[in-house]
Formats: sequence, C-alpha cells, structure tokens
Amino acid sequence: MQKKLGKSILITILIVFYSSLFAEEKKKNYKLESNVHAELIGIHEQIEEGQNVKALKKLKKLISSNNLKAYDSAVVYQTIGFAKSNIGEFEEAAENFIQALSIDALPKDVTHELNYSAAQLLIHIDKSKEGLEYLSKWFATETKTTGDAHILAATAYYNIKDYQQLITHAEKALVLSSKPQLSWYELLLAGYYEINEYQKSATLLETIIIKYPKKLNYWLQLAEIYQRLEQGKKALAIYELAYAKGLLKRDDINRLISNYLYLEMPYKAAVLLEKEMAVGDIKPDIEMLKLLANSWMLAQEKKKAEPVFKEIIKNFRDNYSRLRLGQLYTEAEEWQQVIEVLNVEFESKDKVLLSKINLLLGIAQYHSRNIDKATKAFTSALSDKSTEEQAIWWLQHLKKETIKQES
Repeated sequence: MQKKLGKSILITILIVFYSSLFAEEKKKNYKLESNVHAELIGIHEQIEEGQNVKALKKLKKLISSNNLKAYDSAVVYQTIGFAKSNIGEFEEAAENFIQALSIDALPKDVTHELNYSAAQLLIHIDKSKEGLEYLSKWFATETKTTGDAHILAATAYYNIKDYQQLITHAEKALVLSSKPQLSWYELLLAGYYEINEYQKSATLLETIIIKYPKKLNYWLQLAEIYQRLEQGKKALAIYELAYAKGLLKRDDINRLISNYLYLEMPYKAAVLLEKEMAVGDIKPDIEMLKLLANSWMLAQEKKKAEPVFKEIIKNFRDNYSRLRLGQLYTEAEEWQQVIEVLNVEFESKDKVLLSKINLLLGIAQYHSRNIDKATKAFTSALSDKSTEEQAIWWLQHLKKETIKQES
C-alpha cells in the first residue's frame, strides 16, 4: 500500500551494516581480512559523506577480485546493498542483500537483521511473496516482534490478497504499538472490508473516529457500514454527529435528509433542508424545493408546505406543484383558493395531470356554486381514466341537483 521507503528501513540497514563491519570486535571467528577491513573502513567514510557512487566503484572492484573468503564476500555484498539503498536503487540493493545471505557466512544476529532488511526492500518493490519468505525467517528467530514488523507483513499480505493473514498481523501491530499510525488502521480496515467483516469494520471505524474526529471520510464510512448492517438509526446518529461538528458537505447533508425521510422523520428533514437553503449551502432549485414541500406535507405541516409550493409555481411554472397546492386547499375546503390556483390557462401534454386539475377545479366551482363552470371542468376531467369515474359521478350529481331545483 505505502510506496515511500521510510527512514526506519534505511536506519535498520545501516545498523546491520555496522554489525557486519565490526563483527570481529564481538566474535573473533568472524574476522575480516586486514586489507578488506581497511578498505571497508574507507568505503564506510565515503558512504557517510554521501559519496555512494564512488564507494560502489570500490566495492565492485573489491568483489571482482575473486580472492575474498566467504565472510568477506558476504560483508561486501551487504555493503553494496546498503550503498544501493542510499541512492534509491532498491531492487539492486535487495539483490545484494540476498546474495550476502546466500553465502551463509554472516553471524546469526547479522543474518537475522539482514533478513528483515531484505524483506523490507522486496515488499517495497512489489515483490511481496519473496519478501515474506525473508520476513518469515526473521519472525522465526525473533524473540520480541514489533508493530512495525507486523504491519510490514500485513502490507505484504495485502499485496498478495491474503486478507486473513493481513488481518492477523495488522491486529497484532495495533496491540504492540502505543501510537499506531493512521495507515495501520486503514490497512486493517481494508482487510475487514475484503472479507465482509462489517461488524469489526464498524468497531474499528469507531476507534478511528475517536482518534481522528475531524476526518469526514471515516464518519461516512461508518454510517455506510451501519446501513449495510441494517442499523439505520445508528447510521443516522453518525450523520447527525458529523453534521453537528460541521463536517458534512452538501451531498452528505442530502444523505442525512434522505435518512430522515427513510426513517420516517419528515419534520427533521424539512427543518434541516430549510435551514441549509437559508444559509445558502443548498441551492433552492426545483428539485430541492419539491423535496422540502413534500417533507412538510409528510410531516402534516401543510401551512409550511403552502409557501413552498407557491414559490415553485412562481419561479419554475411547475404544474405538478400547482396540482399539489390545489389538493392542499381542497383538503382544507378553501374553495376560492383552489379556483385561484387551478383556474389558469396553461398547456400540457400530460392528460392525467390535466384531468386531475379539472376534477379538483370542478369540485371547487361546485362548492362555490358556479355550476356551469363546474360542469365544464368535470366534462374536461372525462378525458382520462384516472378521473373518469369521479367526473361521471359529479356530472350525474349536478344533473340531479338541477332537476331537483327545476321541479
């Protein structure tokens, strides 16, 4: 996952380099030939001064002499690997470390650490499978593993898509580290996602949010996980907390509104939407205004829906909203208001819409005792099956009333 080679890797390599160079001081049976030792001391000074290219020339000359004993050759290959690492030639650095290890002449402690350095480089250059071979050797002889080592293994297992092993090592890394990096949590989270461990993902995301409360992405991921777990109220609570902290952007606020409506909380949806429109975070376009009006209607706040429908009709000439406002006035038996809203000239190819408007208009005209206008409206409402039956009933009703009055 992480491609940048950390300073810790180079420090580890440096320690291993020193260990080999001065191994003779600790173990007399690991002693460099005097001329090789003297040459390596000078090379080491060049490397310290950043003259890696010059040092490499001397090292290549040294290794090509063909008269080095096994231990000396191993140390030289190891030193080449170190210098190659310094100049960013990590693949060649790994190859030289592997060559040094293959000679099997280095002290056990140096071999142990060099296995780790080789693993780091191999995993870094996308040779995770090979890197894990050397890392496994290191784990096998290490008495006190670290979080860094386990996260290195987890990264390699992620790269080869072995998510169970990834999870095992990432979990150990978090336990062993007092201050784990955010990327460690992300790696473990990726493993949980890959095997659909949503409950563990939720628990981990809760931990991440506590540690990094200002990072919106994790709030949204946690809400999504709760939704997958069919825990809608928990998902809503996460959105609400994120909103209260000022973390949500427009699309996220829209999701919060949608969650309110999905969980049958239209009043909260309407209040939030109206607030965001007022401060300018949500544009009062026709889609959002319709959502606001519908939310007020679902919340049984018809008086609050009324001005919203009027705004839509005025600014967008939307006749569906005209019908909805007419229905609102019809339910309130405000007949004159129905007539004012619906008795207008407009063109539409939607026969259903026109028939429904004429039906409501006819009812309002009837109750306003405008019988001729009511008859005309009901007759127009016959044009679609959705209103035909009701229109016939009203026309028959009008006919009966007229006969009754004439008699």
